[in-house]
Amino acid sequence: MINYFANKRIFVFEVIWLSLSIISITEAQSIDGSWMLRLDGADQLIDNSITIGAPSDNEAAIIGELSIKKINEEWVGHVEGGPVEVKIENENIEILIDSRDLAGFVFFRRLSGKYSDNTMSGSFTIEGTTENPEYGGIWSATRKKVNIRNTASNPKDLSGIWTPAPGVDFRKYSMDLTEKAQAWHDDYIDHYDQPNVRCVSPGIVAIVAWGAYPFEVLNSDNRLTFLYEVDSEIRRIYLDDKEPPEYYPASGMGFSNGYWDGDELIIETQMLEGNVRDFRGEPISEGARMHERYSISEDGGTLSAVITLLDPDNYKQPPIRRRKWVKNPKTEIYPYECDPDSFYRQMYNENKLDMYFERSHRRQIN
Repeated sequence: MINYFANKRIFVFEVIWLSLSIISITEAQSIDGSWMLRLDGADQLIDNSITIGAPSDNEAAIIGELSIKKINEEWVGHVEGGPVEVKIENENIEILIDSRDLAGFVFFRRLSGKYSDNTMSGSFTIEGTTENPEYGGIWSATRKKVNIRNTASNPKDLSGIWTPAPGVDFRKYSMDLTEKAQAWHDDYIDHYDQPNVRCVSPGIVAIVAWGAYPFEVLNSDNRLTFLYEVDSEIRRIYLDDKEPPEYYPASGMGFSNGYWDGDELIIETQMLEGNVRDFRGEPISEGARMHERYSISEDGGTLSAVITLLDPDNYKQPPIRRRKWVKNPKTEIYPYECDPDSFYRQMYNENKLDMYFERSHRRQIN
């Protein structure tokens, strides 16, 4: 009789353990993976004090890729390649995302809501100080669709001058750096190490992902030419599978090939030299690659891009930025004036030239 009840208790325990395991597995399977996250906020101010309309207005939406997975019984989340806090209990989910505005203020968006197999939704609030007021709103997420290359090429006319439009992404603050990259970043001093303070181009990654100046696109046979106002940089995108010439040097602008995926332009850039991806000094290793996907609106007036940096030496997850530009026939690409002597004069007047030259190794990223 004792053995009967003992065996029954063991059986009940095993049933409970199995049930909990199934619930845990089901929970992980139902939320693990990549999601497209969308935030809609009523009357929020995004970048440069430009007022955006109601939540139904697509221009007001903030878009980003959210990934969630369970590692050692802990939920791990990333938005646009940067780490975020994720808390999940039953069907409830909470996500805390750090962002920065144009003035450099760091603030947080706290998302609270519920999830099912294929959707998430809820509301979000703002925590912290921003230069321009931003208010909470609603959010939703759906499973990310896998991009399948469209073999039918449908090139679009991108020619013209494009000026930056209000931001539509999270401007994610922290990235998931490797140990090597974190050590390099911790020793970064922007006034000494940032390339553009001494009139050196920050390179194509920073120009495309963060540049605040216009650029012009010129069409020609088998090639697109981008003329950037910042640092008067010129970029050629070869559409004929051209390979880099022998002994082609790595540079800040790299070597770019492009192709049309349906009506979207895909640009792959290689041959990048060591550099930084933004003014915070997050490094780019020599050998990194950049992937860009451009699309143009039906009226031909808005150009959108998703920019992904592929640099596993420095980033555990690829950093992603989303940009928009509007066609502006009333503007021009002006000469980019920059006086490097002003930087060195300041260093001299502050008796900091020796320190600057002692940090020369900081300007060689491998």
